[in-house]
Amino acid sequence: MAADAIILLVAWLDGRRTPLPSASRLVPRIAALGEVTEVSIDVVNPTRRALSLRLTDDLDPSLRRLPHPGDTDEWEDGVRLHLPADSTIRCSYEVRPRTRGFLALGAIHLRTRSPWGFAWRRSTIEAADTLQVQPGIRRLLRDRSGHALRWGLRTAGARRSRQWGEGREFESLRDYAEGDDPRIIDWKASARRRRFVVRNYEAERSQNIVLAIDAGRHMRERLEDRERVDFALAAGMMLATRARNFGDRIGAMVFDDRIRHVSPPRRADPGALARIFAGVETRPVEPNYPLAFATLARTFRKRALVILFCDVIDEAVSKALVTSLTRIGRAHLPLAVAIRNLALEKAAARPAPTPSEAFHRAAAEELVQARATTLQVMRQSGILVVDTPPGDALVRTLDKYVEIKERGLL
Repeated sequence: MAADAIILLVAWLDGRRTPLPSASRLVPRIAALGEVTEVSIDVVNPTRRALSLRLTDDLDPSLRRLPHPGDTDEWEDGVRLHLPADSTIRCSYEVRPRTRGFLALGAIHLRTRSPWGFAWRRSTIEAADTLQVQPGIRRLLRDRSGHALRWGLRTAGARRSRQWGEGREFESLRDYAEGDDPRIIDWKASARRRRFVVRNYEAERSQNIVLAIDAGRHMRERLEDRERVDFALAAGMMLATRARNFGDRIGAMVFDDRIRHVSPPRRADPGALARIFAGVETRPVEPNYPLAFATLARTFRKRALVILFCDVIDEAVSKALVTSLTRIGRAHLPLAVAIRNLALEKAAARPAPTPSEAFHRAAAEELVQARATTLQVMRQSGILVVDTPPGDALVRTLDKYVEIKERGLL
């Protein structure tokens, strides 16, 4: 017993003699959803003695820590470090955000081995860092159509942009091409040249765009490893970048059963919009479209292109949506961007060899048909519609925006 007591006393004294290193974390301010981001921790040994220790830190559950190739150390158990005397070592790891928002990185935990090796001394360094995770635009553009990028080259820069179409200011004449609207044919010029000639117009600048984001239960659904709303937010950010080149003003409204955010139209600032969108949180509630569009009508008095990102399945909610969009169309130009669920469409077309599978297929077919009917009613009511797969929401929304600008519909 006396020997055990002596060993415990020696271990205690050895532990008390263990110096405590300091540590600080370096976190990028902004990251993109689904993209790899590097986090670093600087560990400082201020003593004249080498230290052996293990290190780990607390992460938001939505941050997935990625192992280094060939690294057998587990961060949860602590990465092994050896610090020479009076030195600083930087330890880095990579994370991949799985959700958008403001994700927290917490305390840094150290276990330092005692000088004689009898004990480990634990220490915790309180740290509170935040990683702002924004919708990942680059990842959505990857392996997608380059059409949106070609639009960017065509109108890039702050200089006055000239577009073909039906804008308000005449720009030039050109030969008629298949697919041109007959309304832009210049009949006098065509008679002189003895061939059809059409008028080019400049796209009108400094117009109002309102991004209306449905953050209700349908937008909470996960498609292609992210929420449906994430595709909408990425498309909105890309559109804001294009709107800045056109000189348009951007406003935003986020809602579910309540109004969560409203910002009036102002000169497009993609950075400010990204900070707003990073904090958008979906909720398992039905969206209140009458409230949302009544608020929009009161807040946005000047005519604007209202781009609503949503999906339509539930019959009662869809009727409220169509009614609200039709009403707002008296003062504004509504555009509904409906983001499809490809898994639901596959389920509606899948063979059903068993009664259970037949039931699931029938349910899926009913939902797909109800959605198609609602979109058709929208179009018949004069509402512009973009019906898009999730991955193409960005480029198709941008294409429709440029088309509206060129045709002078706003």
